[in-house]
Amino acid sequence: MTTMNAMAVHEFGPAENLIPTKLAIRDPAPGEVLIRVRAAAVNPADIGMREGRYVWPEPLRMPMVPGYDVAGVVEVGTEAFPAGTAVIGYTAHSRTQIGGYAEYVILPERLVAAAPTKLDWAEAAALPLAGLTAQTALHQLALAPGETLLVNRPGSAVGGFTVELARARGIEVVTGPDEVPDTPGTGPAVDAALDVAGGAMALAAFARVRDGGRYATVVPEFWIPGGQFTPARGIDPVTVFVDEAVGDLAELSHLADAGTLTPHIAATLPLASAAEAHRRMQRGGALGKLVLLP
Repeated sequence: MTTMNAMAVHEFGPAENLIPTKLAIRDPAPGEVLIRVRAAAVNPADIGMREGRYVWPEPLRMPMVPGYDVAGVVEVGTEAFPAGTAVIGYTAHSRTQIGGYAEYVILPERLVAAAPTKLDWAEAAALPLAGLTAQTALHQLALAPGETLLVNRPGSAVGGFTVELARARGIEVVTGPDEVPDTPGTGPAVDAALDVAGGAMALAAFARVRDGGRYATVVPEFWIPGGQFTPARGIDPVTVFVDEAVGDLAELSHLADAGTLTPHIAATLPLASAAEAHRRMQRGGALGKLVLLP
């Protein structure tokens, strides 16, 4: 076996540009694992990749396979993850340009952890990017037990995981709406807010933060100099990007098995239906992850 099926774009554009592509499977280097992908989650960042709005630090290699999240079985392993181990993986696409929309993926073992034993493949694949983002956000907000955190759009993957992780740490969580509120910014002041929606919902969340509080967003395109995220009222907003020194895939797996983290799946689709998954995500309305099954 020297080739695999993947869904890739050969040029940026609409969902239709995401097409079946045969790609070579290279041999894993020392410290890397070859994973037979059983499920790959779809994330909003994948749409930005496909449309050419994403920013990579190095020149992009085409064809480009999107995808940050995988769950599967190690076929060629290491001492830490021998062949046959069920794992979850984070592709770190912005740096590696490794995509999960494929039958196989090769990842450094530092981006891999044992899969939860109590989740199915689709649920396991929903953990890495959203969970690591939630962990990083809470680290940046640095809230103590008893402090209050507003999370808008708690029905989203990042929002939901942040709520669960925060509550497990003794933080008092206030959940905002999953849609734009009728009366933005109303309600008691909170110590901090995490925005996972952007736009009007971001403004509403910012308005709820007390003077001198903390504010973070996972929607970088809404970071506008001189705009809504300019430091104000003693609040210095930050943008959340996954920090591998903070995030811990193994902890996410453990917390999922303990019932602390509960991934929600909106639908599963065959790998070949990746374009349809993108169209569904762009239409909006579905709460929970869309997951591709190779």
